[in-house]
Order: sequence, then structure tokens, then C-alpha cells
Amino acid sequence: MNVAAHITHEAVQKIGGIGAVISGLCTADKYKGFFAETLLYGPLFDRNANVASRLGKDGEVMYSSIDNYDSGGYHEKFYSIVRDYKVDIVYGKRVLVNEFNINKTNRADTVLVSINRINEERLNEFKFELWQRYGIESNRYSSWDYEQYVRIALPYLDILKALYPDSYKFYHFAHEYMGVPSALSVLMNGTDKNSNRTIFYAHEVSPCRTVVEGNEGHDISFYPELYRNRKAGKTFEDVYGSQKDNYRAELVRSTVNFDYVFAVSDLVKDEYMYFIPGADENKVKVVYNGIPVKLINPDEKLKSRKLLQNYIENLFNFTPDIVFTHVTRLVISKGIWRDITFLYILDEVFHSYGIKGAFILLTSLIGTGRDPAAVSSMEKEYGWPVIHREGWPDLVGSEKDIYDFLSLFNARSKNIKAVFLNQFGFNRRRCGERVPEEAGFKDLRIGSDAEFGFSIYEPFGIAQLEVIPFGGIAVLSSSCGSAFLLKEAFNGKKSGNYSIVDFIGNSAKYLGSAEINTLTADRRFEIEKAILKDISDKIFKSLPKSDSDRKSLLHSAQENVDKLGWEAIVERMSLSTL
Repeated sequence: MNVAAHITHEAVQKIGGIGAVISGLCTADKYKGFFAETLLYGPLFDRNANVASRLGKDGEVMYSSIDNYDSGGYHEKFYSIVRDYKVDIVYGKRVLVNEFNINKTNRADTVLVSINRINEERLNEFKFELWQRYGIESNRYSSWDYEQYVRIALPYLDILKALYPDSYKFYHFAHEYMGVPSALSVLMNGTDKNSNRTIFYAHEVSPCRTVVEGNEGHDISFYPELYRNRKAGKTFEDVYGSQKDNYRAELVRSTVNFDYVFAVSDLVKDEYMYFIPGADENKVKVVYNGIPVKLINPDEKLKSRKLLQNYIENLFNFTPDIVFTHVTRLVISKGIWRDITFLYILDEVFHSYGIKGAFILLTSLIGTGRDPAAVSSMEKEYGWPVIHREGWPDLVGSEKDIYDFLSLFNARSKNIKAVFLNQFGFNRRRCGERVPEEAGFKDLRIGSDAEFGFSIYEPFGIAQLEVIPFGGIAVLSSSCGSAFLLKEAFNGKKSGNYSIVDFIGNSAKYLGSAEINTLTADRRFEIEKAILKDISDKIFKSLPKSDSDRKSLLHSAQENVDKLGWEAIVERMSLSTL
């Protein structure tokens, strides 16, 4: 019997992309055929929630030592752990659901550990062993982000034994640096290697992200240098210095001791080997993410598209011929300024052909979104989301910058208008009365003609691909790891279903090798604009101008889309051979 333990900060709430990966992976039939049980394991972030809500809306709490709640004999399993480690435990079940196929589910064990208090003696012993065996100097790191993931590692194995006392084979998936200490505890314990596999699920390589985001040249500077330096035998730390003071980097470095590393793209594997050149490359496997796949007919496509057209009509008093979307997190890595740069270029093209377009940007700094009552008030008072105001419950932080840029674009543009939805979700309740009553989030995926994703750092990029099964076009940067999967899925053939903008490779036309390391933001912007202008005609020609074009794109997508789905991805994992 096989048990998959996913150690993650997204055990309950989706914060970034890892939660989406876990939902897609764990609901795949081939995954469920291999793993008899699935455990989601992470820290409890909020002790003040009520007992029923501790595992989220899809969760059922069966035991909570915080609340003295026990629905059926779990106190006997967990009491000694709570006592010995001086922690609190919340245990129950969560139903994971495939986003586009509600019949694909997995009822997973879920454990959250509250570690605000801890057995200090055991904690210090564990930290000493981390240093002794892996050179991780915990005294360097005062961040709670580091501390909490070290602390949840202490009771990890005892909790596994309590839940699964019979003979099982355990696969410990450490999702990002957060899961590494718990997986290291398996190695430190000396448990039977034949019954345990440790896997670092590399959704990124943290020190590489830091450099890409912090360097003014971003991906245009970093990746050419990566490949040049690897060829010359230079390592990441040769170029950027020791990472000893970076706890995320040190935790990632320790994963060379794991049985396997699952890199979510070729880019991530290259980054991993650049950062840890001594790693066994045979243990580093490229395991792409998948996307939820649902086959639709052309009428369903047109129905969702009509809903988006009606929404734009309600906002701007015109019906767009082409609808662009970008559903994303509001972070620098997503390169949203490139979207706006491209919109200016496309607006000129659209104007020359007499075509009208709309761009819907759905992103927010508030992960849970705005309260529907606040949205209703803003809409009635000043016309949100066409018009925004600075300050809560509307624009906060960098949301103001996005709105300022898009407002200027709307004032200058002739044929394309953009709307900024700083909200989570898409329906009338959450996004206002001008959203058609029957519209939902899925219509942003099904009805989109093209999804932008010009990221500067994107280890994979699920959202960029989500429109493809529905006949939408993924327009993404070469810095998206999913670009590699697209080329493979479509057998390397040119396809109208996606367009990859090669900022990394094409930048060589505009700058010399000596300029890469001194690239300023202004110079990089000039290069980005030139690259986007060069490819704009090609992308414009690929856009569907008629329902016949949309039907053709839908047909070609459905011929290849199975290769993008989670079933195909799990099959490639070859779980039985690990």
C-alpha cells in the first residue's frame, strides 16, 4: 500500500500555484490507482478560526486539540504527540476536486500543526542535527518563515505512524523549501529506505528567482548568463556569491540528499544544476505540471465568449471582436508591464484593420478577494472596476500602479480597452452587477480568445495554458517553463494554439554579451518593446477573426490537449519505478 504525503504551505488554502498542482495531481485516476492514501501536511496559520472552518470549505475537521474536539477516538492517536512535542494538531479530511471535472475527486487526510509553542529541547536537538548532517546553521535565520517549517518537521514521522500504523510505503513530497525539513527528518531518523522515498518537488529554485526579479535585466540578463556560465564551468555562487545567509537556498541545497528531485520544467532543472552543480543529474527529473482538461463543443465556446462580450459591452458600451485575458497573481515575476506594452502595439494594428478588442486583467494583492458587499458599494458609488480609487477596499500597494498604467492606456488607445479586476473569482456576486448573471470563472477560460503570460520568471505557468483546451491561444514568454511542454505536446510543430515570445533568445539581436550584465531597466524595456513589435504581426494573424476560426482552433487543440492533462503527466512520472 502506497501513501503520498504532500508537505506544503498550501495544505488547505491555495496561495500560489502549488495548491492547483496538488488538486490536479491528486485527482488524476492514475495517481489514485497508485496511491491508496494521500496526506496533506502543513502548519496551522490561524489559531483563532472556529473549529468547523479550520480545514477550509472543502474540509471536515475530525479532531482538534486546540478546540478539545474529537469526532471518533483520534485523541488516542494524537495525545502523546501533542504532549511530547507541546504542539496542537488539527486532523480531518479534505475533498480535492478537479477544477473542470467535478467527478474527479480525492478525499485526502489533512493535518495542520500549530507550533506557536514547541518542546524547545527537541527543537534544539533537531536543529543541531540539521547542522551536523547537512550544514544548515539555524542560528543564522531569525525569520519565522524558516522557523515554522523546521518546527512542523519535529512531529511529522510520529503523526504518520499514528495515521498509518500498518505496513505502507511512503512517498514524501516536499513541495518547495517549505517541505524540506520534514522530508529531511525522514532521512535523519534512519527509517527503512525501502519503505520511504523522499522527493523534492521543485516548483522553482528560490535563489534564482531572487536574482531574476531583483536584476533590472530580469530574464533577458539571467538566462543567457546561466547557459554561458554552465558551459564555462561557473556556478551560481561563483557569480552571485555565497547563499549561506539565505535559508531558502540552504534548504534547497540539502535536497541533493533526497531520492529524487521533480523539476516542473526544463528551466527549473537547469537552474537547479546551476545552483547545485554537484547534484546527481540522473535524480533530477523533469515532471511538468498538467492542466485540467475538459472537452467542449463550439457552441459552448461561443456561449462563454458571448458572456465576456456582454460584460465588456456593459462596461465600455462596445462589443469587442477579440477578448484577451490574463488571470494571475500580482507579483513582479508575472511581467504585467509587458502585457500593457503589447496592448499599445496591438491597438495600432487593430485600428488599421478596424477591429475592436478588450483586455480583462484579473489579479489582486488580496488572496481571498474583496468582500462582495464592498464590491457592490464601489460599483454603485464610482463605477468600479472601470474606475478605481486608492485605498481599501479598493486599490492597495502595487494595484495602484497597475490601474494608473491601464488608465493611461485606455485614455490613449483607439480600438482596445482594458479592465482591471482586483478581485478573486469572476461572477456577479464577487465582481458586480455588470457581470452577466450566468457567468462564472470558467467563462474567463472558455470564452477567452487569447491568454497573456509574458512572465520574467515562471517555473511552469498553468494559467497560461488553461485556455488552450477551449480553443484559446496561449501567448507566453520563453521564460515560462510550460513553453517546453507545449512544444512537446504539439510534437514541435508550429501551432496556432500557442505563441511563444522568445525574450531570452531574441534579445541577442539588440545587445552585446558585455551589455547583459549592465542592462538597465530603460534599456531592457526598449528591447522588450522591439521583440513584441517584431512578433505582433504573427500573433495578430493567429488571432481568430471569425467563429469559423474559433472552431478550427478548438479542433486543433482537442487533437493534442490530452498531452497537457494530468493523466498524461502522472503517467510520465513512472511512479512505480521510483
